[in-house]
Amino acid sequence: MVNWHKTMNPQVIELILSFETDSKMPKRKYNDLLAYVYMTFDKKISLCKTNGQMNKYKKMRKSILQYIATNERLITAEICKIK
Repeated sequence: MVNWHKTMNPQVIELILSFETDSKMPKRKYNDLLAYVYMTFDKKISLCKTNGQMNKYKKMRKSILQYIATNERLITAEICKIK
């Protein structure tokens, strides 16, 4: 198992583990992860039947994307180690 940073968001860990990219450059991998996270939540939002569920996933998406942006160096290091 990957040695994750102890304070890393568990949802981000789950997304990183399900993320795949063919990119070799760290910045490109990071950008691909951002797109992957956005699209993953976009799919969940489009499947929602109520506004409450949609808003829940929109808030989660925003929160996770902000976390990833705030912790860009850590996230990039982790995705480069495993991908």
